[in-house]
Amino acid sequence: MSAELEAVNLVAPKVPNQKLHLEKWQAAAAKAGATWKMANTLAKALAQRTSKRWQFVDFLGPKGRESAGVVDILAIRKASSVPDGPLLKRYDLFDIYLIQVKGGSARMPSMAEMLRLRDVQNEYNAKGIILFQWQTNVKSGFYLLNLENFVWEQKSTASLFGT
Repeated sequence: MSAELEAVNLVAPKVPNQKLHLEKWQAAAAKAGATWKMANTLAKALAQRTSKRWQFVDFLGPKGRESAGVVDILAIRKASSVPDGPLLKRYDLFDIYLIQVKGGSARMPSMAEMLRLRDVQNEYNAKGIILFQWQTNVKSGFYLLNLENFVWEQKSTASLFGT
């Protein structure tokens, strides 16, 4: 064996069962993607059951997978309140919620993510920031972010998306 090959073998030793390791990683990634997609679909379905006025826009990445960015779903409806100003009329403006979806064993949003969500909320004057969390056979629910203490407070679907 040449000295060059020996040097390569010293630097990059073979990993036993490298194929098995890759297959496990791919299976875990596929499961996480399927869980997120199910949680995303469930969040929209549960919210739509309460009110037909809300529209839900999700931002999917390539091949229908989760995309980059802190907001997963945008909930929007025409605002029924009378706006300030002489030119605007009722239903000219919108009510907006920003929704982040967590499925399976995904960790809760970090403080950095909550601060990013708050900044997006301020940028678009959204009504609130919602977390939808879903775990198979365990729990599911909507949580509204309290911006005074950055605590997620569980809310009913009707209280968020009711008429």
